[in-house]
Amino acid sequence: MKNLCILWASLWIIGTAAAVAQPQVPPTLQAVRLTETLDLDGRVEESIWQRAPVAADFWQREPHDGQPATERTEVRVLYDDHALYIAFVCFDRDPAQIVHRLARRDRMVPADWAGVFIDSYHDRKTAFAFLVNAAGTKADFLIANDGNAPEDFNWDALWEAHAAMRPDGWSAEFRIPFSTLRFSRSDTLRWGINFGRIIGRKNEQVFWAYIPKASGGFVSRFGTLEGLEGIHPPRMFQLIPYAVTGVTRWSTHLEPRYLHPLSPTLRLGGDLQYGLSSSTVVNVTINPDFGQVELDEVVLNLTAFETFYPEKRPFFLEGTAIFQTVGAGGDEALQTYLFYSRRIGRQPQGYDSQPDTGALDHWRLVDNPVAVPILAAAKLSGKTAGGWAFGMLDALTQRTYSTWEHVNGVRQRMRTEPLTNYTVGRLQRELAAPASYVGLLGTATWREAGPVQQAYTGGLDWRWNPWDYGLATEGLVSFSRRVRLEGPTQVGYQAQARLGSFRHPHVVGVIGANMATADYDPNDVGFHTMTNFTAMYAWLQLRQLQPWGPFLQVRLNQNYWWIYRLDPWLYLRWGISPNINVQWRNFWRTNLGLNVESEGWDPYESRGAGLFRSPQRWNVWAGIRTDERQPVVLSLNGSYQADRLGGRAWNGGIGVILRVSERTDIYLNPGFSFRRREVAWAQNVEGLEAPHLTTSVFGQRDVDRFSFTLRGAHTFTRNLTLQGYLQWFGARGHYRNFQQLSSSGRLEPLPVPYDRERYGDPDFRRATVNANLIVRYEYRPGSTLFVVWTWGQQLWEAMGTGNLWHFAWRTLHRSPTSVLLVKWTYTWNA
Repeated sequence: MKNLCILWASLWIIGTAAAVAQPQVPPTLQAVRLTETLDLDGRVEESIWQRAPVAADFWQREPHDGQPATERTEVRVLYDDHALYIAFVCFDRDPAQIVHRLARRDRMVPADWAGVFIDSYHDRKTAFAFLVNAAGTKADFLIANDGNAPEDFNWDALWEAHAAMRPDGWSAEFRIPFSTLRFSRSDTLRWGINFGRIIGRKNEQVFWAYIPKASGGFVSRFGTLEGLEGIHPPRMFQLIPYAVTGVTRWSTHLEPRYLHPLSPTLRLGGDLQYGLSSSTVVNVTINPDFGQVELDEVVLNLTAFETFYPEKRPFFLEGTAIFQTVGAGGDEALQTYLFYSRRIGRQPQGYDSQPDTGALDHWRLVDNPVAVPILAAAKLSGKTAGGWAFGMLDALTQRTYSTWEHVNGVRQRMRTEPLTNYTVGRLQRELAAPASYVGLLGTATWREAGPVQQAYTGGLDWRWNPWDYGLATEGLVSFSRRVRLEGPTQVGYQAQARLGSFRHPHVVGVIGANMATADYDPNDVGFHTMTNFTAMYAWLQLRQLQPWGPFLQVRLNQNYWWIYRLDPWLYLRWGISPNINVQWRNFWRTNLGLNVESEGWDPYESRGAGLFRSPQRWNVWAGIRTDERQPVVLSLNGSYQADRLGGRAWNGGIGVILRVSERTDIYLNPGFSFRRREVAWAQNVEGLEAPHLTTSVFGQRDVDRFSFTLRGAHTFTRNLTLQGYLQWFGARGHYRNFQQLSSSGRLEPLPVPYDRERYGDPDFRRATVNANLIVRYEYRPGSTLFVVWTWGQQLWEAMGTGNLWHFAWRTLHRSPTSVLLVKWTYTWNA
């Protein structure tokens, strides 16, 4: 711990010194009130544009950080009572080399782009981004946490942008309605703003308000837009009804089989957005449908923890960044989501329930919903002029049933999920430093039935980044409380904190600690895995972000971690991971790393049956990626792992991007892994040694896995696109040389040979083919027609031997489950 304190003190001194040594004065631009009609065609020909002040001094962020832009850019801003107007003139000494690629909205394909970033709250933390490329493709997204959180591309606003080619380059015009933005009302407004441009052929990214790569922030470095006076836009009102019709054809190979192989569907619903004020918006959805969302990728999870799947449904993505606390993201083993929206509308917990009378082959399924229908959901978010941010989300999900019919005509109805209500509340108080706040979040889950009918979580989190990220600290303290129908109420606690510095151009780092008690469980509407532990870690990065020799930038990383069990206290293991990431002058990227983990104790592998003495292991990996500007982009990655018990593993993957034309992209991602003699848990068996005594059985495991993923997109016009997805996945696992876990944590011979037929065979073979095609036609702004086709084939067997490729090929000959949907939406604005 002493060494960690010395490391932190050194980083703090270096970081704060750098912050003082490199002052930056953000630029200011004056907006001019529009007094005539504009023809928004991207040509910037009206005389009023020439009377507006110009922003013309742009600075590189990539590839030569801090150098002047190689091509001149001019930006002007106008406004009227309803909207903001921005004009870009992107001069280019070689206009024939301008990259103008047509793509679906929000796909940031390699091209020449121009964009405006507006911090209308003027909180130096959040911003709205609007971009257009030289072909007229639009993109918009939300920026949160001063740019330190992933961009929210699921936010789709109603705005206009047009681009046009010129003899001396290209130009673009934007019209952004004030109702699209969020701001506090005032007779005179000052907003944060920045303008950016990407010069595709040079991989050059430039900004008007310079943002160094070594900077820990983004929005906090914006310039200022002044001159906005007398703006009083009407309250936003947007109604989006929808209708969905379609049919599902169930596979004839499903066990149990469906009584009716064809299931038609018709659903109606809608969304409502209403601005309570210019800074507060409420969103309501009734009976939402997400049939146009891409399928989840199939993965092989042999760990003791559930798989984390990212959210893809628009309602739970748009503007929900405020509900994410510190701890969401990062290392999956340590991350804590107090609110994990995938819990709402998930697969029913009783989905696999079956009738308990008669043989299963005498029953046929009539209906069994794959996802819990959401009856209604609402979210409220906003900010005050005094620096308070708030949000609330509430969702009600329907009780679901599976319906079965016996061969004798008797029907049985089984409840698979009770009626459930989820509530999330959030409050934040902004602090003076960039992206700094202190906040509270609380959740409540109510179920009408089940072993846990009430569950609550609450947390306090903070981020504080003084001296322009010369010092950076964040943390979360939270609790969970689950009221069980039988037994005592389950209460647990969790805490985490990190301290670091991100300001120095050459040295950055973090030290931190996490802990969670044994009874901590926010998973009714959150996501958390490891419990009854504490972990300490440190990360140090040495970096050169300016071109140097053959390098564009180099990052050397060193990671350390130590893990302990809390109750009773026990040192578990430590690990170390040095690695290097390089971008070369030809824009290729390479990485190389080593991970070493000590021999130690694993309390999770046995699934609650005791400590397992895990072996020392090490893993080396490497990867390479070619220049992303080229028509063909190739990436290769591979790793090798070994442990002291003789286990070995090989992993590899290939990524190929084929830019077939200016309108068509194809993405190929084949991957594989082979594991041999990996000592791992097989299953816990009762009665192996004595009645009512549970034995944790381990074995040497051989696992083969492959995955082939294909994605494609074709853009017919700006408003008509086709996208496709295909994944072919196969895996098999075979266990042998069974042993039992002793009280000492070591493995010992079984008292009797393991009987697979009596106690269960842990071997497996799995193969899946998933595919979908989505045609998207935006027939008017915000109104869309979707045609969606989905295809799925599966084959699972309790057998781990045989040729995996032959097994996976058999999957292609099985009857598929296919779905055809047509979804219509219409956006009405008042």
